[in-house]
Amino acid sequence: MKAIRFTGPETMEYVDVPKPVIEDDEVLIKVMAVGICGTDLELFSGEMPYIKNGLTTYPLIPGHEWSGQIVEIGSKVTGFKVGDRVTGDVSIGCGNCSMCMTGRFNLCPNRRVVGSYRNYDGAFAEYLKLPYRHVYPLPNDLSYEEAALIEPAATAAYGVMKAGIGLGETVLVIGDGPIGLLSVQTAVLSGASKVFLIGSWEEKLKLGIDMGASIALNYRNGDIVEVIQEKTQFKGVDVVIETSGSTKAFNQSLRLLKPGGKIVLLSIYTSSEFMAEINSIVSKDAEVIGVLASCNSFKPTIELLSAGKIDVLPLITHCFPLEQAKDAIDMMRSKKDLRIKVLLIPSEMA
Repeated sequence: MKAIRFTGPETMEYVDVPKPVIEDDEVLIKVMAVGICGTDLELFSGEMPYIKNGLTTYPLIPGHEWSGQIVEIGSKVTGFKVGDRVTGDVSIGCGNCSMCMTGRFNLCPNRRVVGSYRNYDGAFAEYLKLPYRHVYPLPNDLSYEEAALIEPAATAAYGVMKAGIGLGETVLVIGDGPIGLLSVQTAVLSGASKVFLIGSWEEKLKLGIDMGASIALNYRNGDIVEVIQEKTQFKGVDVVIETSGSTKAFNQSLRLLKPGGKIVLLSIYTSSEFMAEINSIVSKDAEVIGVLASCNSFKPTIELLSAGKIDVLPLITHCFPLEQAKDAIDMMRSKKDLRIKVLLIPSEMA
């Protein structure tokens, strides 16, 4: 099969590699669409913490936001058949440890991550294999392009679920990328009375308003901390969802948080050590909530997309054939054109 492999920092190749061979409990999937995410860009540059820590090594096939069609099933697979349209988890647990047995497979000590951690081959390829326990059927009313955004939508939903956002609470979302814009939608669905969005692209901020944000602020245009303090009568917000991975944004979150509030971290920080205003966490009796992947949130997210409650189509700004992955990444990194979610299309749509 054809695949994109990252062979070192800033180097990739479009090559023939062996098609995956499935085990008895696995399915083989023809990849129809796969998203390029910030993690993939960091894997390509070598800045991803998994690369720095030796938990992922080159060469690797990236890609963890995908949709596809089953073309082969193992002998022990139940509930699926060849031809089924599917997507799947990014965290692959062993299925036997205490974490997996209690449903927290994203914390499995033996876990692998599709397209990154421990070099589980990802979806920048024509085919992908996955244990069937991590696979989810797609409704017919979702296109493959939309379904490729289920993983980031599920990550946003998982963050909102962990925050336990209540009816009438105020929420601040930092970051106007796909996860930020999807967090706006899921926070509104959870019952937030006001959702503030901070970003830097006017077009994305406008889209955030269309998706339910009450106020969208460009941090390049002034002191956003002062503005949000005024908008909340200097009380602060109940929940901050930080999606940017910026250390500055983390400290802004602490300043803007209401006493007793919660900060949800939806990004892996490339710098593992930074100066945080740690005493603000103590003095505000605040909760800091880490979110790893999208554990147990795929099924409700798929239902919300199918019902039209979460709309991902406006986020899809570009599609490239698989062999043009380098062009797609160069376009994303140039930051000259508006780009939100960029997809690669490895296979002809069925």
